[in-house]
Parts: sequence; C-alpha cells; structure tokens
Amino acid sequence: MKTPTHPERTKTPSTPAAKVSIRIGKRTTFDASVTTAGLLSVGALVSGILLSSAVIVAAAGRKAARRPLALPDHTKTDA
Repeated sequence: MKTPTHPERTKTPSTPAAKVSIRIGKRTTFDASVTTAGLLSVGALVSGILLSSAVIVAAAGRKAARRPLALPDHTKTDA
C-alpha cells in the first residue's frame, strides 16, 4: 500500500531566518543558514551563559565569603 504524497508534506517546514557566508582566502567559503527556532535557541543559550558568568564573578568578588586557605600554625616556635 502506498502512502499518498501531499504537497504540504513535501514543502520545507520553515525557511531560513538568517543566512551567512564567510570567505577566508581565495578557496575557503563557509555557508550557514539558521531557522527562527535556531536563532531563539542560540539567544537563550547566550543569555544563560552571560547570566551564569555574572553570578560567578559576583560571588568571587565578595569579601565576606573569602576565607584563608589554611589557618596560621601557632604551634611552631623558633628555637
């Protein structure tokens, strides 16, 4: 039994929202295209990375959270 082909199914579901072509030198060319959903996911990843790095930097800059690596050893005497 054959599956009927519908014109809606043969069309590409989404057209690219962005296309970029990068040329390096005379021979090397990189072509890329991204859909709208791809652009949204890249934006979400970048914003998540930026927010998480800001939290790390803020936590590293707090003076109250800093502790010495080792307590001073008062048991040693100079003889």
